Amino acid sequence: MVTLFDVNEQNWLDVVSLSVTEEQQKFLAAPMEIVARGYIYRACNARVYGIRNSEHVIGVALVKDLEEEPACYDLQQFMIDRRFQNKGYGTEALRLILAVLSKERKYGQVEVCVNRNDAAALRMYKKVGFEDTGYIDESVPDCYNLMYSLNRDDQPHSDRTISDFSDPLFQTAFQKYFAELGHRIQDWNGLFKEMDDDGDNVAFVRTSMDGKVIGFIQFKPVKFSSWFFEETCGFIREFWVAEEFRNKNHGTALLSLAEKHFMDNGIYTCILTTETAARFYERHGYVKAIGCKAKNQDEVFIKHLR
Repeated sequence: MVTLFDVNEQNWLDVVSLSVTEEQQKFLAAPMEIVARGYIYRACNARVYGIRNSEHVIGVALVKDLEEEPACYDLQQFMIDRRFQNKGYGTEALRLILAVLSKERKYGQVEVCVNRNDAAALRMYKKVGFEDTGYIDESVPDCYNLMYSLNRDDQPHSDRTISDFSDPLFQTAFQKYFAELGHRIQDWNGLFKEMDDDGDNVAFVRTSMDGKVIGFIQFKPVKFSSWFFEETCGFIREFWVAEEFRNKNHGTALLSLAEKHFMDNGIYTCILTTETAARFYERHGYVKAIGCKAKNQDEVFIKHLR
């Protein structure tokens, strides 16, 4: 039976005496460093978990909060001592850690960065349910970014599709969004009429069961053509989640709804611009469109949908 325990002054020597194979040392920090990181990252709510079976201390893990969007738990280190590998302990311990984080319910996802050459670790994470996000961190280009969903999006909610922007629900959501940005609009009716007149605009608005606006995503098809080629892309125009509902997987869900809408309509490329949420989109498979700039000079991001 595998259990977790907090590393403290009574047991830390057992933890730092753990070791892995010479090959694994290329991918993992030493146990002493893992314990030290727990202290260094204390402002990020870092916690070091010791792992034991019925008789021995067999491993150690480090988890901290990652508050950049999309905010998540960051599983920074996870190791099982070389003497206890290939016995199922790693999978069991990892599932225990995920259960603890799921019960805590601060974030909806757990992230781990795994070297592409660490085949054993990749197999274990994928077996438990981690999935490759497609995101490559430029600081560690030889690593895969894997994500595990804790199913934070368990609050009852409703999604409405809107194409008439005189709809009070959309107008309420959009006005909350602009108020948060600090934008002042003199003629709201004119703005919403412009959205209708523009044509092909669609939005999904998500609300809680008590009627609160959770967020919305607004999008439309955009046709690019030249004398020889033509392509229709899906353009994410506006996207917002209310502050009280952030870090609960609603943003991911709304983005997925828009992407599915595009694919259902035969559109397999999605584009957008962003000033503040580049990391969120990169974690969801979007990449910078090199050489392409929006007219307002914002970076353009693109994703080829599957």
